[in-house]
Amino acid sequence: MSAERDHVQGAMMNETANEAAKPYRITVVSAGVSDPSSTTRLGEAVARQAQRYLHGHGHRVEIGQVELRGLAGDIARASVGDGISAGLQRAIDEVAASDGLAAASPIFKASYSGLFKSFWDVTDTDVVLDMPVALTATGGSERHALMPDTDMRSLFAFLRAVPVPTSLVAAGKDWDSEGLIAHEERAGEELGALILLGARRAMLEAAGAGYRHGVGMAHASGD
Repeated sequence: MSAERDHVQGAMMNETANEAAKPYRITVVSAGVSDPSSTTRLGEAVARQAQRYLHGHGHRVEIGQVELRGLAGDIARASVGDGISAGLQRAIDEVAASDGLAAASPIFKASYSGLFKSFWDVTDTDVVLDMPVALTATGGSERHALMPDTDMRSLFAFLRAVPVPTSLVAAGKDWDSEGLIAHEERAGEELGALILLGARRAMLEAAGAGYRHGVGMAHASGD
């Protein structure tokens, strides 16, 4: 009996060690429309800050990217009931397998873009359940500085994700300013901290299996 117990404990310790050895994955989901895209650039800057924070705590981090611009046709067809294409499904799967996201949208008509919203419309609600998300946006005017908090935050609240406290908008002369860099660092560190603390896994385990339909997760699965 003792040998069997030791074997089980050893297997559990090995499983925990293997899980810890996996690199964390942060994905930038960008609705930027230009190439190169300043919207993508902002999301990447926050993701790199989260990566640096996690590196500082001894963890490897991979940064992935989902560029919605190249999926616009697939998203539009899925929006009218034509089904999810293979390319769009790969993008959704990449989001689902992430430990955290940097969500980035240009500001159109005082809100996030239609492309950004349409992607989440065709994505299962549980994909980002309890997932840490940094909210970033780009625009031509400082008048829309609150858009991530008034619009994006409510969208991800509906999706039951966990937006980090600091959101940011880059507009005009903000680029490369000390203020923007400070906000990138803060949002990235908050994203990294939530990932490091295992906040998603803890919340999913606390809520129970009935809380979700069941989505593949990188470090968060408690099943």
